[in-house]
Amino acid sequence: MTDSRTILIRYDEIGLKGKNRKFFENRLLGNVRKSLGGIGGIRVDKIHGRLLVRVAGLQAEECVRRLSCVPGIASLSVGVLVEPDFDEMAALGIEWILPRLQSNGSLKFCVRTKRSDKRFPSTSTEIDFEVGSRIMKSLAPKGLSVDIAHAEFVLEIEIGPQETMVFDNRTPGLGGLPVGSSGEVLSLLSGGIDSPVSSFMLICRGCRVHSIFFDNRTFLGRGGYDKVTRLARVLNRFQGGGRLYVVPFQDIQVAIRDCCSAPNRVVLYRRMMYRIAGVLAERNRYQGLVTGESLGQVASQTLENLAAVSCVVPMSVFRPLIGIPKQEIIARAKKIETYDISVEPHPDCCSVFMPDHPATRSKIEDLEADEALFPWEKLVEQALTSVEVIDLDRSG
Repeated sequence: MTDSRTILIRYDEIGLKGKNRKFFENRLLGNVRKSLGGIGGIRVDKIHGRLLVRVAGLQAEECVRRLSCVPGIASLSVGVLVEPDFDEMAALGIEWILPRLQSNGSLKFCVRTKRSDKRFPSTSTEIDFEVGSRIMKSLAPKGLSVDIAHAEFVLEIEIGPQETMVFDNRTPGLGGLPVGSSGEVLSLLSGGIDSPVSSFMLICRGCRVHSIFFDNRTFLGRGGYDKVTRLARVLNRFQGGGRLYVVPFQDIQVAIRDCCSAPNRVVLYRRMMYRIAGVLAERNRYQGLVTGESLGQVASQTLENLAAVSCVVPMSVFRPLIGIPKQEIIARAKKIETYDISVEPHPDCCSVFMPDHPATRSKIEDLEADEALFPWEKLVEQALTSVEVIDLDRSG
């Protein structure tokens, strides 16, 4: 068998984009090429509604690992180019199936063909039968059986206008839309479980997501800063090009503690965070804010409190987790490998000066009255002049 491999990249949602489809395909093509940067001898082509990556066999596993982190890809398959000959296709299938059969003692399999070249004389069903019967003739005595509905091994065949490809089982991708197709947004990233998941969900909707972290090293130490920096780098693996803005927040929190009603503190913190994030977003032409808020999960996330913080910014606020149960959020965090970092015991700044009984239904007029008691505009400006900007593509 040849040492070269062909990785077939499938997409689903992009295929529904009508007249804009080419834009999304080209964006995905660029992202795929970028993700495979540094791997030599690779060629990426766009062919009849698919992307094909030509690569040396030893590099295929690394390519699949990287491509599994690229939004917009529905699934991947690794295979080889063959002649459109039933005997050659079957021989390749036998070569792949036999080691698994010997290891397991038995195996259920099927053949599935996609025939995009309608000039090929046999239909997809006929190809399935011709190739499958040849494989069964050779391997049925060793324990191979056909099971179309519950196959443990699927031999896939693609009959294209220029070439025929044979693949083994599919690797699922992230799906969604390619990063860069929907604009840029700014995510309020804490060290908790929720905000990294919400950022990831916007990444998979085609956004490039930058992050902002409100740091109170004076009272909490450096642990939260280091934790969020690691979370931001994990998220950036799915997109590239992200930035993390670190905003000193201790002076604002002290002023709220000293001047304002204790029950309102957390909502006042959030209003100040939104204002600062909104200014940074406008300066950088980001098109909205992203938060990890989920309705009713904590005291600050009631309908009244969410309205009280949203009203201070003149831009869209995206809350992709708003109706998702906590256990499902946790499952998603584990899948994207942020959960173990998020549960490390480093509190975020909203836990500083936490009141015994935080307000659950804040009134905007009461919050504005509290804000009139301290120079919040000046403090916001001071915080904005001290922002640290971290380029997440750089090592460190």
